[in-house]
Amino acid sequence: MSTWTAVILGIAIGWVGEWVIDWLFWRREKEEAAPTRTVDLDLQNKLAALESEKDSLTARLQAALNKEPEVVVKETVKEVIMIPDRLQKIHGIGDVFTRRFNEAGVYTFAQLAEISPERAREIIKPEEWQAIEPEQWIDEARQFAEQAKNS
Repeated sequence: MSTWTAVILGIAIGWVGEWVIDWLFWRREKEEAAPTRTVDLDLQNKLAALESEKDSLTARLQAALNKEPEVVVKETVKEVIMIPDRLQKIHGIGDVFTRRFNEAGVYTFAQLAEISPERAREIIKPEEWQAIEPEQWIDEARQFAEQAKNS
């Protein structure tokens, strides 16, 4: 076999081999890439829609920021945090009476010192057999309130 024949035969075999490889591998990838293009187009459409929505929201936000406030708050509410006193420290007042005073809005010694003995009886609603001494409670509450104020 001559050198030229071997060269031509080698070129022909190489060309056929390249053609087979091209059809088996390269062209298949190009065909499989087609669905990817469709997905890419879908994503681009979604991205365009989201960018449009973002522009719309940005415009609405800017319009809201440029608008003058409609309501002006004129009053300021000042919150007072009240820590309830332990009314059970007063002789004759237990958990039940403390709960009744709290339900009536009496939480501190100072508040208890300000009410009348009659009001204390109305709040407590004692049974006939219960002996209560609201005058002493009020005096003790006044003493505890003074101690708290001085310390």
